[in-house]
Amino acid sequence: MPDIVTLGEPLVQLNAVTLGRLRDVNYFEKHVAGAEANFAVAATRMGFSTGLISKVGDDEFGQSIIDTLRGRGVDVSHIPVEKGGFTGIYFVQRGYPVPGKSEVVYYRKGSAASHISPADIDSAYLKSAKLLHITGITMALSDTCRAACQTAAKLAHRAGLKVSLDTNIRLKLWDKAEAREALIHLLPLVDMVFIDDTDSRILVGSKGSSAAHAIMSKGPQVVVLKEGSKGGAVYTKSGVVREGAYRVPVVDTIGAGDAFAGVFSSAYLKGWTIQKCLKAGNAAGALVVTVRGDQENIPYESDIFEFLKEFDLEEQKG
Repeated sequence: MPDIVTLGEPLVQLNAVTLGRLRDVNYFEKHVAGAEANFAVAATRMGFSTGLISKVGDDEFGQSIIDTLRGRGVDVSHIPVEKGGFTGIYFVQRGYPVPGKSEVVYYRKGSAASHISPADIDSAYLKSAKLLHITGITMALSDTCRAACQTAAKLAHRAGLKVSLDTNIRLKLWDKAEAREALIHLLPLVDMVFIDDTDSRILVGSKGSSAAHAIMSKGPQVVVLKEGSKGGAVYTKSGVVREGAYRVPVVDTIGAGDAFAGVFSSAYLKGWTIQKCLKAGNAAGALVVTVRGDQENIPYESDIFEFLKEFDLEEQKG
């Protein structure tokens, strides 16, 4: 049984090899991605056993996902193949219209994973874990996915597991009012929240310190504000810890937040200090943005130590 369980849709990513508008791109790379799958791979590379609850379609892309995740150490025993279903995909447009940033175009509506329901939540599988991770993306896919997330969170909370939530509000999948209602309703069951200023404005109508304290008042004990190229801040009842981001060459920003959350959560479970968790998460995010694809450059724990040692030396020289 895995130490960490997550729930959501793994996807096939078709990432533009060249910069610019998708209409002008002729070559794409295929990658396995999806927020929850990325989180699981990150936690696996931190030394935890992980499992993903999902569904894939009866197609080659679905088999690619299963084979890839299994090869990266994620338990796929709870990812059934939906006969007649299809696997979601998305395209990544890089460097346009904003240089250094990426945009996504989804082809996932009605996918196999959108049919996840409470019936897919194996209570024995879940209760044996230490942490359950869910995201707003899964909750946006369908009513049944939303109900599955709520069911899993309730089971985990009652069983004494840690529950982490990455709000990941995607307005291409649902509107602000739906997102706010669903996520606010979930917060009393959650221990740790990952969020950015855009999502916090939607969720509680504010950003920064004000948003963090508003979220903690609803139940979570840890609020991690992801600030992208600026780094991040972690709020607890003991106060706030901040760390800046590491400057690295940016190729594709998609997936950095998932790696950050997976590494931070894993380090937190290991009992690391908040500052050390934050530095490790920032290191993971920095490495991911230097390549195309979400999972290929997620670091192992030993790689994080090497990265931090090198950057700490550079800071001392500077």
